[in-house]
Amino acid sequence: MKLAYIINTLNGTSGIIRMVTLQANYFISNYGYDIDFILLQQSPKEITFFYDLNCKVNLHFINRKRNGVKHTFQKLKLLNKILNKINPTIVMPVESNFFSLYLPYFTNSRFKYIYQRHDTKERNLKRLSGNLKISFGNTLKIFLLNLAGHKYDKFVILSDAHRADWKNLNNLIVIENPLTINDDRRKARLDKKIVLAIGRSDPIKGFDMLLKSWSIVTLKYPDWRLKIVGVKATDNELKKQIDKLGINNSVEVQMPTKNIESIYLNSSIYVCSSRLEGFPLILLEAMSFGIPVISFDCKYGPSEIISDGIDGLLVPPNDTNVLATSIIRLIEDDKLRSEFGDMAYNNIQRYSKENIMLKWKDLFESIL
Repeated sequence: MKLAYIINTLNGTSGIIRMVTLQANYFISNYGYDIDFILLQQSPKEITFFYDLNCKVNLHFINRKRNGVKHTFQKLKLLNKILNKINPTIVMPVESNFFSLYLPYFTNSRFKYIYQRHDTKERNLKRLSGNLKISFGNTLKIFLLNLAGHKYDKFVILSDAHRADWKNLNNLIVIENPLTINDDRRKARLDKKIVLAIGRSDPIKGFDMLLKSWSIVTLKYPDWRLKIVGVKATDNELKKQIDKLGINNSVEVQMPTKNIESIYLNSSIYVCSSRLEGFPLILLEAMSFGIPVISFDCKYGPSEIISDGIDGLLVPPNDTNVLATSIIRLIEDDKLRSEFGDMAYNNIQRYSKENIMLKWKDLFESIL
C-alpha cells in the first residue's frame, strides 16, 4: 500500500499535522505501508518538525505559498507531476480549503482518493458579519461547499455530528481521531491545584471566556492556578485581558511544548472553552490520564466524547458563569473529581490507536 498525503506544511503544531504524522508513523511501523507527503507550502529548507516523523517517509516540496488563479494552476501542475512520478495507491488531501475539496477534478483519475476533513464546515467561512462583501462571499462559499466532495471515493469525517454539514454526500464515513499519547496508561493523581487548558492562539478556542470564568473561580479559591498551554508569546491580547481582570497571580500562560505528558500528570481538572471544535483531540488526551473534563457543549465533538455527569461535565455554550460554577464544583468535591477521572480513564479507551487505525486499514482495503 502506498499512501500520498497532501498537506500545506509539516513544520507547525496544529492538530492536523499531529494527526497525520501519527497516522504515517503507525502505518509504516504496523502495516508496512509506503508513505509520501506532498507539502504544498513548505520549502525544503524548512525541515525542522515539531512532531517526530518516521525517517522512511518520503517528502516532496512544492513550496507555493501564494494564492490566486495563476499560483493555483502552477501548484496543480507540480502536484500532478509528483503524483504521476510516485504513483500512489491512494491520495489523501487533509487540508480544509477549497483546493483540497475539489482536488480530484484536476488530478489523475487512475488513483483512489480519500479526503480527511479535520475541521468544521464553518472553518471555510469568514466569521465576521454585517459586511455586504463578506455576506456575499460566504453565500458563494456555501454554494461551493455544497457541491464539493462528490469526486472522492470516501470523505472521512470525525463524528456523526458532522454528517449534517455534508448531507449532500453519499460517500461519508466516520473515523474518529485516536489517542496520541500515554501509551503507558499513566494516571494523574488529581492532587495538584491546577486547572489546565490547551490550545493555539485563536479566538475559536475561547480563552477569553475561560479567563472571565476564572476571575470568578479565583476569588473563591486563590490557591488554585489556571495553566493555559499552547499560546504564542506574541499573543498580547490574552495577556492584556489577564492584566485587566487582575488575575496575574493565578494564571500561567505557556508556549507549545513537547513535554505535554508531565503537564497532564500534574493537573487535576481540564477545561475546554472552545466556541467550536472539529473533534477535540485534547479532551481525549486529558481523559486518557484520568483527568475529569469540563467543556462547553459546542459544535462538534464534546458531547460525543464526554458522558455528562459520568466522566465529565458539559456546560451550555459560551456560558461563563456556569463554566465557573462547574470548575468550583470539581475543586470542592475531591470524591467527585476522582470518580469522574476514573470513568474518563476507562471510557476513553474506545479511541485507542489500535481501534482507530484498524478502521483506516479496513477503509483502504475496501476501496481497492
